[in-house]
Amino acid sequence: MELVSYEAHYHPEPDFPVIFRFDTVRAAGGASHLHWHEALEFLWCVEGEGIVVSDEERLPVAPGDLVVVDANRIHSVYTDHGLCRYYCLIPSASLFEHTELPAGRLPVLSRVTDENACHAMRRIVGEMERKDLYYREEVRALILELYVALYRSSVREGARSAPAAVSARAELVKRVVGYVSQHYTEPFSMDTLCRETGFSKSYLCHVFKEVTGQTVLSYVNFLRCNHARSLLTSGKYNVGESAIQSGFSNLSYFRARTDA
Repeated sequence: MELVSYEAHYHPEPDFPVIFRFDTVRAAGGASHLHWHEALEFLWCVEGEGIVVSDEERLPVAPGDLVVVDANRIHSVYTDHGLCRYYCLIPSASLFEHTELPAGRLPVLSRVTDENACHAMRRIVGEMERKDLYYREEVRALILELYVALYRSSVREGARSAPAAVSARAELVKRVVGYVSQHYTEPFSMDTLCRETGFSKSYLCHVFKEVTGQTVLSYVNFLRCNHARSLLTSGKYNVGESAIQSGFSNLSYFRARTDA
């Protein structure tokens, strides 16, 4: 069984393989979904304050901050202060097939301070929001500009790959996330999780909290709540049915978590 959580990207427009969205995380709603993928992900904060978790890095963000999550890093966004709103940009590496850019193959700096890169990101957001005539062509050009500025600054400032010990801890978190993502609708057992991963409960819980900023159980409940909300939104299930099918055995606890 595959225990690594991987976010597969689907591009409805193959000639424009770009994921772009506006996201919000709230203090009461938990972190965004823990995931990883092979593409770089750019996050531009526009409102509130938050924390971007990228493997073992924790990057505080405020309005105007631009961070990039390097390829294959497990990551999420959370906030302890009300809410945090940000734009997310994930360009496919296929955009750079006929260029010399090492997209996803060389480490990059997580916090982007290069003004050329930040300017390109602001213009990308504007183009994607307005969708003027030929905006796709303009966005492709701006993404290329963004990547050139990013890699130039990363080489100039000496970005380095994560040490082996850090990578090993991140791989453990990926295994935990992968297992939980497949089994959160079932009765949850830390003992079973420990057997599946081959680590002690104390070590597993410590590493997961250190890397992600949340406990394993908090993450299980986050997935359950999201699944239950989607069932409720579908209109096919009532509150009790949605809770049970999402793994909750205590309806009162579910109501307290979701205000259902």
